Formats: sequence, structure tokens, C-alpha cells
Amino acid sequence: MWRRFFDTLLPDAENLLPRPVQQAAEARIRQYWIAHGWQLVLGEGIISLAAVGNQMASFGVYILLTVMMATMYALGWLWGRTTLWLHATVFLLLTHGMLVRNLGAVTALTFIVPYTIGGMLLNGQRRKIVQMACLLAFWGSLVYGVLPVLAQLNPPNYIVISYDILLAVFTFQFSRFLSQLAVEINSVYVTNEVRGQSQQFLARVSHELRTPLNSILGFAKLLNRPQTTLDERQRAYLAQVVEEGEHLNRLVSDLLDSARLATGKISLQIDDCDVNALCTAIAEEHRPLVSGVVRLNTQFAADLPVIQADPVRLRQAIANLVANAVKYTERGEIAISTRMEGKLVAIAIRDTGIGIPEEQKELVFVPFVQLNQRQIGVGLGLDIALQLVRLHGGDISLMSQPGQGSTFTIRLPRLTKPTLASDHEIGEHNSVIWERNEK
Repeated sequence: MWRRFFDTLLPDAENLLPRPVQQAAEARIRQYWIAHGWQLVLGEGIISLAAVGNQMASFGVYILLTVMMATMYALGWLWGRTTLWLHATVFLLLTHGMLVRNLGAVTALTFIVPYTIGGMLLNGQRRKIVQMACLLAFWGSLVYGVLPVLAQLNPPNYIVISYDILLAVFTFQFSRFLSQLAVEINSVYVTNEVRGQSQQFLARVSHELRTPLNSILGFAKLLNRPQTTLDERQRAYLAQVVEEGEHLNRLVSDLLDSARLATGKISLQIDDCDVNALCTAIAEEHRPLVSGVVRLNTQFAADLPVIQADPVRLRQAIANLVANAVKYTERGEIAISTRMEGKLVAIAIRDTGIGIPEEQKELVFVPFVQLNQRQIGVGLGLDIALQLVRLHGGDISLMSQPGQGSTFTIRLPRLTKPTLASDHEIGEHNSVIWERNEK
């Protein structure tokens, strides 16, 4: 018990946050300080005005306390000066508690704020020095409250209680924010790490599966040649092997692409790209897959310009959306259309399929999520399409109504400025544009 008690006299052994997320945490803390720190200054100012209005002795010292809080607030605006800000905060809060009688205990509690911020944002010796300063100020404030050395202000009880409330509320609110921030940022960091490792694992597994799978497909196709002496039943079995192998090969390709996109290992080969010609080829490729009661129509803008894009990757993104429409449309129509929207090229894939309920729209682009469990697949096609479009500097919007169908619209700039897939954080799938259905 005593060992644990005296451990409180030492700084934290490790940082509260991993280094990769400290910059994001600093930005959030600065934003919170700028948005809420002025309330501390305002409270001090009101107390000072009360002291001046009641003509208390040494009312100039009360004004000095307000100036000290204003200085502490102003230093919090200085980006990249975290150590200076925290040291100044410790000094100013300690001085504040020493100047006013009966404030030692509540002032001691305020040092938990710079102590925690130092543990979150600083590394090495700087963190240890700031936290040691907070600990010394904590105990010094408590001891000085009992054994004051210098003369102190002796305000009436309502002034002391006002200071107590102001400092206690400030400490409680800021500590709660820091606690929530640490949990949130650590959770995101851990999620990113787990996803990154899982994607690397998927990439390795998919790569190992591809080699023997290609061998199986190659030998199966070799055996299925007309020159081989196989009866119809054997050829039917062999055709089934080839079909299932091709399906498995597509799944492996999706896993590899998803892993590479998540780790930023896919780059675009930018070239002139005729979107209308690309969509025509995709429509012809998928036309044999459409059931007899479904029409696959195209409507292209004649004045659509040639854009700068990766034809292979853009074709993959559009084909994934068309394949999704084919999968979920049992009757009616699938339409592929192009048009200009200002300076953007728009590619729309509309179907009359089952549609997507409002509460499930945010899940559509989440990897490995299948909204319809009766359909085969691993739920990567739409996620890959979204990431490939975003690599081109574009985005995908969704308009859907259950029972009436869905429309996925790709919007691309004419001149692509590629971005890394790893630039998109976890959870960004939720930023896909949901359009209101006007049907």
C-alpha cells in the first residue's frame, strides 16, 4: 500500500498515447482549449469585478489573477509550444492558489489537467519534467495551504466559494474530455493497427492461394480441350471445376485488392480514358449474365470529354457496381448512363432491384458486410469500387428506395490527382454521400 502511495510522486512510466496519434490528440486538445478555456478567464474576471465593486483590500491583486488566467489561455493558442504552455500553466495555477487563502486543496486538483496533457502529448524527458513539475506543484499547493509563508488575500467566503466552483468545474470538465479523448483515439489507433495487420495477413494468404489455384485452373482447362477423350458427364464435371475455380479466383483477387488498397500499395497508371467506351465494354461483358426478364440499357452523353484516369482500375470500379446491380435485380431494368455535372464526369448505374433500407445505407460500403446473406460473395466489391474512385479524387453517391431499386453515381474530375488509399481513415465509409430519393 505504501509503495503504491509513494509511486504517485513519480511521473508515468509510459506515454498515455502512441506517438503516431499524438499530433491528432494535440489538435483536439487545442480546439477544446480555445473553445472552452475563455470561460475560466471570464469567471476570474467576474470575481475580480465583484472584488473591485465591493472595494475589497488589495483588489488590484484580484485583477492580477485575471491577467494570469488570460495569459494561460493565450499561451494555449501557440501551436508547437506545448511544453511552454504546460509549464506556464503549472506556474500560474500554483501562484493563483498561493495568493488566495483556502484555495490550496482545490488548486492542487487542477494540476491533473497539465499532468494528463503532458502524458498524452510529450515524450521522453520533456514528459517526465512536466509531470514532475505538476506533482511538485500538487504537493506544494497542499502544504502551502496549511503553512503559508507569504501574506495571502483573505476574501469573504462567497469569493472563496466562487473560486472553488470555477476551478473545480474547469478541472472536472477538462479531465472528462481528456479521458474520453484518450479512449477514442486509442480505440481508433488499435482498430487501425488490427485492420492493417489483418489486411497484411489476407494479402499473404491470398497470394499463397493464387499460385495453386492458377495451377488447378490451368490443368482443368487443359483437360477440357476438344482433343481430350472425355464423355459428356466428365466434361460437365470439369466445367463445374473451372467455373468454381474462376469464382474462387475472383474472390482471391478481391481480397488482394482490398488488402493493397487498405495499405496504400495500389497506385494508378494515369492515361487518357474514354468513359463512354469503357462503359460500353462493361455493358457488353455483363449482358450475358443478365436474366432474360431484365434489360440492360445504356445512355451516354455524346459530348463527354476524355478524362485522365487509370482505365483498368476505373473499369474495375464501374464493373463492380454493375455486377452488384446484376446480382440484386431479378426483373425490370439495369441502366448505365454518363453525363457532365459542371466540371465533373458522372457515371450512374441504376437498377430496379430490391433497394436498400435507409438504416442499412451506411453499411453498403463497409468491407466484408453482406446485407443479403442469400447472395454469394464476401462483401468487398462495393468497398473496392469506392476506394478506387477515391484514388481518382472522386466519390460515389447512393440513392435507393426499398422495393424500387438503387442508383450508384460515380463523380470524377476530368483531371485526376491521385491520392493514397491509406489517406482515408477508418470510419470514412460513413462519409459516402446519401442522396434523397425524389421518386
